[in-house]
Amino acid sequence: MNHKISVLIIDDSAFMRKSLSIMLESDPDIKVVGTARNGLEGLDLV
Repeated sequence: MNHKISVLIIDDSAFMRKSLSIMLESDPDIKVVGTARNGLEGLDLV
C-alpha cells in the first residue's frame, strides 16, 4: 500500500507558498493538501 505524505504549507509570501508547492509536489510521495497565509488560516484548514 502506497501512502502519500500530506503537507499543509503556511507562509505569508505567495511566492514562497507557490514555490514550495511546486517543489514538494515534484516528489511522488508528497501531496500538498492546502496552503495558507498565516497560522490562523492554516488552523481553519485542519
